[in-house]
Parts: sequence; structure tokens; C-alpha cells
Amino acid sequence: MIIYRYLSRQLFWATLAVSSVLTFILVSSRFLKYLSQAAVGKLEGGAVFMIMAYRLPDFLELILPLGLFLGILLSYGRMYLENEMVVLQACGVSDKRLVRLSMIPAICMALVIGFFSFYLSPWGSQKANALILEQERRSGLDVLSPRRFHSSSDGRTVTYVEDIDSHAEVMKNLFIVNYDRAGRADEYDKVVLLRAAEGRYRIDRSGNRYLVMSDGERFEVDPGNSQYGRSSYGEYTVKLENKLVDVEATEIEDQSTAELLKNPGIKARVELQWRLSLMIMVPIVVFMAVPLSKVNPRQGRYLKMLPAILLYLCYLSLMMAVKGAIEKEKIPAEVGIFWVHGVFLLIGFGLNYWPDFRLKRSKRRMDRLQVNPS
Repeated sequence: MIIYRYLSRQLFWATLAVSSVLTFILVSSRFLKYLSQAAVGKLEGGAVFMIMAYRLPDFLELILPLGLFLGILLSYGRMYLENEMVVLQACGVSDKRLVRLSMIPAICMALVIGFFSFYLSPWGSQKANALILEQERRSGLDVLSPRRFHSSSDGRTVTYVEDIDSHAEVMKNLFIVNYDRAGRADEYDKVVLLRAAEGRYRIDRSGNRYLVMSDGERFEVDPGNSQYGRSSYGEYTVKLENKLVDVEATEIEDQSTAELLKNPGIKARVELQWRLSLMIMVPIVVFMAVPLSKVNPRQGRYLKMLPAILLYLCYLSLMMAVKGAIEKEKIPAEVGIFWVHGVFLLIGFGLNYWPDFRLKRSKRRMDRLQVNPS
């Protein structure tokens, strides 16, 4: 138990460090994508963090197996480099026992990945998609930011707000410019400018949303004509049109496990195999990582890092390629994804037992030479 606790502690901190770095990189890239959408008014600032929180389990189910794989390479490689493994082997810890001890955290990790892939990730994806759909249905005037120009998706309306009082829910110094296009795309039939000292939202009993502007002016200009119309108002109400966004069927990747079990389609069966494959993948990559972590102190701990990472990427890429091919009916559904695990399990057996096989074969050859020296 002392040896197991020591190995587990080394493995835990290495896995945590690697997984944290990988999560930060992946989340940052996705966060910048959502942040750019928030900058142009497609998303609210608060919704970005909620979407990222819902998407996090989907990221972790792919990051954690890689983090555990690299954690074994780094932690065990350091122990080989500092001759700690030599001491453990002298105390009776063989390579096979090291694999068995490493399988305990691997099985725990597989259960966590299973919880993510079968339950938490589909739930988070559905919540994130619902939140994004809700943001897309909102009018462009619902996501205004102070001191920033906001353009509508069709380019016909530009809005500017100098300041927003979040407590009173009042916009100060609101400007709205609306362009009515003529026959050509680069020409305008009429330009309407609305200015208001204050603006606020109002919802009636039917659920319709209105923008109520107070103490402002309205200018109407014809391009190419020096004359313009001007009028003042005490209160001006504009009805906000709800965007009509087609609600498509839930993607097969976002459906819950219970829904997939009821679905007899090929894509549903492949998705179930994919979620189970993420669990099966964890002990297999650990089985391969333990012999790959063995390095010579003179060679350095990073000698086998690149081949090991390439092997892992080949494993994951082949699983994704087979999944996509089955969904496109290029491969029969009966073949499934599980044969990929069999291939890399054989590779793991080769990495673990090939040195012993070579040693035994060399020993038999030497024995034959001693018996028949001629």
C-alpha cells in the first residue's frame, strides 16, 4: 500500500498538471470564439461563461484520458531517470505489478469518463444549445453594450448607447439609424435617425417586447437630397421583432443516453459505442503508457514522448474516423468501433511482453549454442 500510495500520488499530480494545461488551451480557444460573438452583440457577456461551463464536461471527456496517458509518461519517466524504479524492482515490484497498480487509477478514471460521456456531457450540450438558441432569438436591441456600435445581421440598423443604468434598466443617450435599401445593394432609399435621452424595454401581457424612447427627435433623410424631415417626441415606441430561428432536431451527439437506447438508427448505435469507447480507451492507453514510460537514464525522460503521443493520436483519430465512416455508411454498422480497441490492445501486449519474449528467445539460443558449440 505504501508503494501504491506513492505511485498514485506521483501520477495524480502529473495528470492534474497536464490536464489543467490542456483544458486551459482548449477552453481559451473556444472562449475567444464565443467572446467574438459577444463583441458583435450575438451573445450576452454573462451567457458566454454559462455556455463554457455547460461545454466543460464535453472537453474533459477527451482531455482526461490524454492527461492520464501523459501523466504516466512524465511521472514514471522521472522515476526511471532518477533510478527510483530500479529500487522498486529490487524490492520486488515487477513490470507486471506496476501495470496492475496503474490500472486502479485507470479504472477510476474510466468511471469518471463514463459519467461524463453517458450523462453529464449530453446534458451540458443540450443546455448550451438551448442557451445559444435563446440568444439567437433575441432582438439585436436586447444585447446592447454601452459606448459600442451594434449592427443588425442584415446591416440595415446601427445602434449606439452612451450609458446603461443596470439597476434602473434605463439606457442613456440612445441613437438608432435605420437604412431602407433601394433596388441596388449599395444604395439607400431613406435613412431614419432616432435619438432619445432615455430608453427602456417594456413587455405587454401577450409577451411582446417594445423599446420605449423618451424625450428625443426623429430625422428622416433622402440620400442625395438636401431636405430632411425632423420631428420631436415625448415618447416613441418601437416593437421588437422576435427572430424566427428554426428549431432543428437535437443532434445525435447531444441526445441523452436514454433517448439513444430508444433510437434504432445507425447513428444512435454508433454514438452509444463511441461513449462506451471513451471508457474502454482509458485502461488500454494506460496499458500502453507503462512500458513506453521506461527510459534509460542516459537517454532522457522525453525520448519516447513524441512516439507515445503519436500513438495516442493514432488511436483517437482512428476511432473518430471509423465513427464517421459508419455514420456515412461507408463501413457496415455491424463492424462497429470496438475492433479498434482490439488493435491497440494487441499493441499494448506487444509493448509489455515483447522484451520478455526476446529475452527468452535469446536465452534459448544461448542454451543451444552451449549444448552444440560446433
